[in-house]
Amino acid sequence: MSEFILHHYWPSPFAHKIRLAFGLAEVEWNSVEIPRIPPKPNLIPLTAGYRRTPVLQIGADVYCDTQNIVCAIGNKGYGEKLFPENCMTKALVFSSWIDETVFELAARIVITNSIITAPKEFIQDRGDLYFGKSWSQEKLYTDLPSVILQFESKLKLIDDILKDSKNIISNGLSYADISVGYLLWFIRGRWKNGPNILSKYKNLLRLEADINRLNDKHVYKDMSDVEALKFAYESTPTSRVGINSNISTDLKVNHNVKIKPAGESSDPTVSGNLRYLDSSSIAIDHHSDETGNIAIHFPVSGYEILKSG
Repeated sequence: MSEFILHHYWPSPFAHKIRLAFGLAEVEWNSVEIPRIPPKPNLIPLTAGYRRTPVLQIGADVYCDTQNIVCAIGNKGYGEKLFPENCMTKALVFSSWIDETVFELAARIVITNSIITAPKEFIQDRGDLYFGKSWSQEKLYTDLPSVILQFESKLKLIDDILKDSKNIISNGLSYADISVGYLLWFIRGRWKNGPNILSKYKNLLRLEADINRLNDKHVYKDMSDVEALKFAYESTPTSRVGINSNISTDLKVNHNVKIKPAGESSDPTVSGNLRYLDSSSIAIDHHSDETGNIAIHFPVSGYEILKSG
C-alpha cells in the first residue's frame, strides 16, 4: 500500500493541486473522501480541529496546507520531479503568490457568481472562511467588476512570463506550473465566463494543456476514513523533534501552542504541544481516542503561532 493518504473531495481546487502534484511525481496514493463542509467527524481527530482541504496523512504524521503537503511529498524522494533544476524555493514563492493573491480573487469571482445557485449553507461556509464573518452579498456584488479587472491583470502577468519560456520556472513542469494549472481548472470549471476569459491568453492555454495530461497519471486506491484512522492509530510519528537554532523564538519543545491561518476567517484555532519548529514548518503532538498519538504539521508562513497561556 502507498504511504500517501490524501483526505480530500474531488471538486476541491486545492486538493486538485495536490492530485496534480502526485501525477507530476508519478506516485501512487490512497483517496479518502471527506465532506465539503463541517462537520467532518472522521477528519478532525487527525487535525486537532483544522478544517481546510486537503490533508495528507503519512502513517501517524499529518500534513496540513498544500505548501506543507508538497514539501512532505518532495522529502519522501520526489523532490527532483516536483522541483526540477533546484527550483524549490522559487516554486514555493510563486505558488504562495498564486494561492494568497490570485486564487483569492478567483474565489471571490466564483462565490459571487454562485450566490443564487449554490446551496445556501455552502456559500455561507465559504464566505466565512475566505472573507471573515463580516462579509455580505451586497459588498461582493459591488466589488465584482473591480475584482475581475484585478484577476485579469494577474492572468496577463502569468501569460507574459510564459511568452519566452515553456514553463514558469524550469525547462520541465514543476510545482510552480501546477499552481497555475489548479487555478485555471477552478476558474474554467466554476465560472461560466471563465472559458471566455481564458481564451485570450494563448500561453496559459498551452501550459494548461500540458498540465491536463497529468490527469492521466492518477494512480490511486479508495480508502475509507475509518481505515485511515485505524492506520494512524497503529502507526507512530517518525518526524523530527526539536527547535532549529537559526530561528528567533522563545518557544520550546512541549510548550503548548495555538495555530491558526493568518487573517480574518472562520478557521478554528488548533492547539497542541510543540514537537518541532524551524523557519518553514511547525509540528505539534496530538492525541485522540481515534488516532492515538500523532504529529500534525503546518507551515510557518501564513499562520499565526502563539504560546498558549
